[in-house]
Amino acid sequence: MAAKYLREDVLAMKAYTPGEQVNNCTKLNTNECAWGPSASVLKAITEATPDHLRLYPSPMCDRLRAAAAEVFHVNADQILVGNGSDDCLTVIMRSFVLPGSRVACPWPTYSLYDTLATIQGVEITHVDWLSDVDPTLEGAAAIGGVPGWHMPVDALAKSGARVVFVATPNNPSATLVPLAALEALADRLDGILVVDEAYIDYACGGDGMAASAIPKLTAHPNVLVLRTFSKSYSMAGETSSNRNPLRAHFCEAGRIVKDSYNVNALTQIAGEAALRDRDHFRWLVNSTLEQRQVLEAFFGRINWVWPKSDANFMLVDTGSVALASAIYEGLKASGILVRYWGSRPDLASKLRVTVGSEDSNNRFMDLVQRLLNELPEARTTAS
Repeated sequence: MAAKYLREDVLAMKAYTPGEQVNNCTKLNTNECAWGPSASVLKAITEATPDHLRLYPSPMCDRLRAAAAEVFHVNADQILVGNGSDDCLTVIMRSFVLPGSRVACPWPTYSLYDTLATIQGVEITHVDWLSDVDPTLEGAAAIGGVPGWHMPVDALAKSGARVVFVATPNNPSATLVPLAALEALADRLDGILVVDEAYIDYACGGDGMAASAIPKLTAHPNVLVLRTFSKSYSMAGETSSNRNPLRAHFCEAGRIVKDSYNVNALTQIAGEAALRDRDHFRWLVNSTLEQRQVLEAFFGRINWVWPKSDANFMLVDTGSVALASAIYEGLKASGILVRYWGSRPDLASKLRVTVGSEDSNNRFMDLVQRLLNELPEARTTAS
């Protein structure tokens, strides 16, 4: 009975589809970190007092913002903390998007942007990534990027979007958008540019700040940057506790439209401890990059191709839709999950593989090699 009262656009919308969650499987499908969080995080949580649960948490996450400000060399009043990227993105949509507005993003990318646009009742424009550098770019903005995944700066700037979302490194491609191209878009855009840096810590050989838009915030007042604890800090299970290095006037508006106590006390405690343990953070990033090199060498040996990865995952092209599907099913049957979008023609021959631990990667590689030796689809592709 209640369904008849629901919004028609909500009834018609397609929900965001997360990666599969199967018990007792090796998960290489949802881009979680392969190793655990800092011991400082676990210690901080166990030392929580009864009052941390009895009382409401800090509404603006003051201690967590102070720690983030130190790490990223910004002012605490530039930072708004949310309960995961979904929460931060929702606050942005509430703050900037009006009925009848349009948002935009390069495509393919993180499909949650579509879900949030539908919930907000606005149109989202997909602009295909370019094979070559956008011909309208000049100088430093025309340098770098990955073939097939160059940002369509001119089309996005002319889209009429009130908000443009750009994930860098992008998901599912793991490709980095050159900082100069982002700045060029910010200069041309009559709207807000949201730079989603969930995977940036793995970029540039682990020097993610070299590719980050955070140092450019002062020069570009229409830029907002998203960061997360769910990847390089290994805290996906702690509701991500994302933070937005933004600017003061947006944080003040965000305080008005966000949920009152959107980040619980234990998450705030964990986030602060994670930020302050820089040694463990660097170990997590470096360990991931070492294992990414192992996967790259393996994929090269079996002649699979991929765009240059600056993230903790790779988008590998198997050569055919039939082979990608068969490998995905064969892995799943043996308890290994990777991400596969068989219903999407642009991705149907590809698998997205999260960088795992040494044991997980070895198990994955051994099984892929066995499947390639056994599957008729592999023989067809080879011929």
